[in-house]
Amino acid sequence: MRNFKLILEYDGIGFSGWQTQAEGLRTIQNHLEEKLERIFKKKIHCQASGRTDSGVHALGQTAHFKVDTDIEPALIHKALNSFLDRDLSVVKVSEVPLDFHAQRDVKSKTYRYTLLNRSYPSALWRDRAYFYPHKLNLPAMRKAANDLKGTHDFKSFQSASQRSRIKNTVRTITSLKIAKEGDLIHISITSDGFLYKMVRNITGALIAVGSGRIQPGSVLKLLKSKERILAPRTAPSYGLCLMSVRY
Repeated sequence: MRNFKLILEYDGIGFSGWQTQAEGLRTIQNHLEEKLERIFKKKIHCQASGRTDSGVHALGQTAHFKVDTDIEPALIHKALNSFLDRDLSVVKVSEVPLDFHAQRDVKSKTYRYTLLNRSYPSALWRDRAYFYPHKLNLPAMRKAANDLKGTHDFKSFQSASQRSRIKNTVRTITSLKIAKEGDLIHISITSDGFLYKMVRNITGALIAVGSGRIQPGSVLKLLKSKERILAPRTAPSYGLCLMSVRY
């Protein structure tokens, strides 16, 4: 038995998220495991660092699978990329110790949310960035972002759905940066873990600050309140990308 680590890149628009779901839904896990079965002639279970939601992209998703085989990583890499659809690509395949686990061994993840901030939309960025045509106050957004750094209970930024109800909602954000690149604004967040829709909910709050709908200090008040119902609107999924996973 051998253990293989994959670094994956995908366009999330055509997928119903990472995890295998009801029959007929196209997911990243389903599509990947189908091609692995084609290569190894047996059922393969692939475990990711975590689920990405429908429409969310990745440049550095990590996954692993175990199989009894003599095939080397370079050949697995080539075979997978020849079988996979164009919206899913394998960046790297490497053999790792049998005890490596793509989810349990995660130290931190970095997500990036991208806004297109100008008066007209883009044909090329329509599925990669959230088009926001109104002026944004970046210094105010950065001031609010600073209040979210460190270890906090992020219950206010967790989805209110049944799916996301977990007991421990304390997380540590080690980096939260807002950078402007031409008409694009990138909000990059690194944390030891993320609650369901946490990055999109934080982004929605920062947009509300940048637009002047709420004051920068309101984000800290929201954080302390632990009440999701008080939070601004969630940013759409297609602006979000999983950039990297650190082990």
